Order: sequence, then C-alpha cells, then structure tokens
Amino acid sequence: MTHFFQKNLLLLLIFSGAAFALDLEVKASVSASQVFIGDVFSYEIEITAPESTEIRLPEFVGNLGNFEVKDLQNFREKKGIGQERFIQKAVLNTFVSGDFLIAPQTIEAKLGNDSLQIQTDPAAIRVMNRTTGEETDILDIESPVKDPRMPKWFWITLAVIGGILLILLGFFLHRKFKKFSAVYQLPPYEEAVAALQEMRGRGLLLSGNQAEYFFEMGFIIRRYLERRFQAEILDATLAELRPRMAHVPGLTQNYKESMILFAEETEPVKFAKVKLPQERIEFWNAWADRLLQDTRPAPEEKK
Repeated sequence: MTHFFQKNLLLLLIFSGAAFALDLEVKASVSASQVFIGDVFSYEIEITAPESTEIRLPEFVGNLGNFEVKDLQNFREKKGIGQERFIQKAVLNTFVSGDFLIAPQTIEAKLGNDSLQIQTDPAAIRVMNRTTGEETDILDIESPVKDPRMPKWFWITLAVIGGILLILLGFFLHRKFKKFSAVYQLPPYEEAVAALQEMRGRGLLLSGNQAEYFFEMGFIIRRYLERRFQAEILDATLAELRPRMAHVPGLTQNYKESMILFAEETEPVKFAKVKLPQERIEFWNAWADRLLQDTRPAPEEKK
C-alpha cells in the first residue's frame, strides 16, 4: 500500500512539474506615458521564467511602429530560486505628435520539449508638441515712424490705390495662368505617373537623399488625390490630414488610412533626417504605384 501511494505521488509531481514548467510572467512598460516631440524614452519588456528556459525576444530593426529605435539592449539575470529574469530595453523617440499604442510583442519560450508563445500588453504613450502656437513675441511692436512732411490722408490714399492695383494685377495673372494650365495640364493619372517616373530617374535614393525623395513623392500623391477626387489635401498639415482624408469621396477606407500612415512615417524623414530601412522604401514605392493603378479613371469616366 505504501509503495502504491509513493508511486502515485511521484507521478503526480512529474505531471505537475510538466504543467507548470513554462509558467511565464511577462510585463511591458514605458518610462513615461507622455513625452514631447524629439524626446527619448525607454520601452522595456521583462520576462520571469524558470531557470534554463530559452527565451526568444522580439527584434526591433530601425523602427517600432511610429517610433525610431535609437538603442536596444538585452539582459539576463537570476531571480530567486529556480527562476531567471530576461529584460529587453529599447530607447525610442519620434518626431510625430499624437496618441500611439506600441503593439503587443510576441515572446517565444522553450524548456525541454515544452514551448510557449505569449504576447505583451500594448503600451500607450502620448507625444506632445513643444509649442501650442499661442506664444507671443517677447518684444513689443513699435509703432510706425511718423513722417511730418506728408499729411496722413496722403499715405492712406496711396495705400488704397496700391492695394487696388495689386488686386487687379493678381486677378489678371490668375486668369492668364489658369487658362494656360487648363490648356497644357495633363490629366491627374498621367501627370502623377510621369512625375513619379521623372523623380525616380534622378537617383535621389542612390545618393542617400531620402528627405527630398519622400517630400516629392508625398507632393505627387497628394496632388493626384486632390485633382482626382476634388479633395483639398495638398496644403494640409499632418494634424489636418486625418479629418480631410475622411471626407475624400470615392477613395476606399484602406487607402485613406494608408495615406495618413505614409504621412506619419515619412514626416521625420523629411524634417528630421531619419532614414527608413530598405524594406519600407520598397513598400511605399509599391504602395504609390498600386494606389495610382487602383484609382485610375475608367475609359467612360475620362469621357
């Protein structure tokens, strides 16, 4: 009887050990929930696992979502009896403001014949502008110097006449160049295709000039969408682009969202000299061609 009890107890311990062999504790956190544009902060993943567990941590190459990876370090240390702690610390920053979520990251663990995949919780962070746009100049504006040689009414009359002349000149030039552009302007699709081909032929990427490359690509795509769908997005800032894209008629939701993502991802490239990896450059090149092809006017629509 005692032998039978000991045998069953041994089997129970063996199966219990196998069931809890991969009991993982995973946490993901950021060093600050709110940062300013350009500030660096850390994103840390901590895993507590049984000793001798093989842990495969996520690999961040270049970018992590909307954030640039400035540094990445991995640590491994003992924690208590029979446990180890794995820490991955990434130093990030961004030049795009807004509310973001760092997506869940997949952790792979293996101990003996047991393996497990587990995901971290998403991490929220708000990136704020350094200025609100409401600041005033610290210097007082000086009043104009009075000229005692001429009466005040003379200068007012002169200003009114000058304003009228400028308005007439602007109206004349507007009508002249509007007529000129109406005659010689290509249709939206043909113009965009020709502009992309000319831009790519200048070898901007070969010379490492990603800023000018994506600046011109963004201008070409915005001008095409504005002419193709009569949408006022050419001069929209990054903050204005999202609500304006929502009201573009005839464009699918997928392309509306990807247009906003393109603007967010290339904004630091154009203004902060951030470099995109080769796979992202190829992705956006293919995306631009696919956007033009999918929204190309049908023959009857051209008529």
